[in-house]
Amino acid sequence: MTPTAFLVFLLEEAINGLMAGSMYALIVAGLALTVGVLRVVNFAHGDLFMVGGFVFYFIFGLLGIPYLPAALLTILAMVGIGAIFERIVIRPVVGKTWEVQLVATLAASTAINNGAIWLLGSMPKMTPTLLSSTGVKVFGFGLSWQRILIIVVTGLTFLCLHLFLTRTRTGKAMRAVSQNREAAEGVGIDIKGIALITFMISSGLIGLAAALVTPVFSVFPSMGTMLTLKAFAVLTVGGFGRVNGAIVAAIALGIVEALAIGLIGSSFTDGFAFIAMIVALLFFPYGIFGKRVGI
Repeated sequence: MTPTAFLVFLLEEAINGLMAGSMYALIVAGLALTVGVLRVVNFAHGDLFMVGGFVFYFIFGLLGIPYLPAALLTILAMVGIGAIFERIVIRPVVGKTWEVQLVATLAASTAINNGAIWLLGSMPKMTPTLLSSTGVKVFGFGLSWQRILIIVVTGLTFLCLHLFLTRTRTGKAMRAVSQNREAAEGVGIDIKGIALITFMISSGLIGLAAALVTPVFSVFPSMGTMLTLKAFAVLTVGGFGRVNGAIVAAIALGIVEALAIGLIGSSFTDGFAFIAMIVALLFFPYGIFGKRVGI
């Protein structure tokens, strides 16, 4: 391989990795919000992404609704599903030990996984769009419009999330609860209301990720388990409950995985997230970005 061809290869894999990292970042950001504000470890987080993927498949692939309305409906549906999930599964375990949270959310994960297999079967479902089948040539390699859309929309979403958390009254209340729950409650902040809003935002991010990524990858019931494990690994590397750290770590993981697939194949790529987690724990016990919790 010539130096020019190698540079083109690196650029192509870096763009693919940025796309995959954007997907991870949308998923992990929601999990970081849940951990940072609610102090809840949700082991069904990846399964909610799987639900979002099937919601998009049903709305776009089966009902034939155009892509943009289908994406918006998927986000709204996941916000509603997130509100129900928070009320049934999350709220009863807020403030409980992590063992109780683990059992409750793992039970929910198992129920969602088996329910999806029972209703939809175990075969992967594909929902290609016009954006995923057309694109542009960049330095000799093809880049679909869907991949470009994923990267651009993810960047805009995180800008909006940052502005929401730092400029709005609700966002400031979420940050206050994440930093000192008792003090926030003492000054009159509605803790249950903030918990509900937090989980609805987390679920909305999952719905957005599903609507963006499902046209590129297939969706299947068991995909949530590995996504959850990777999400917690990335969260550990970035710093538990640190949204910005989780986003940076997720994008870095996506790029590393893409380069690894191109250089050594796809057999061992799932292990990179856990190798990074082990290294981060050895040198940064609270993650690279440093604090226990707090968004």
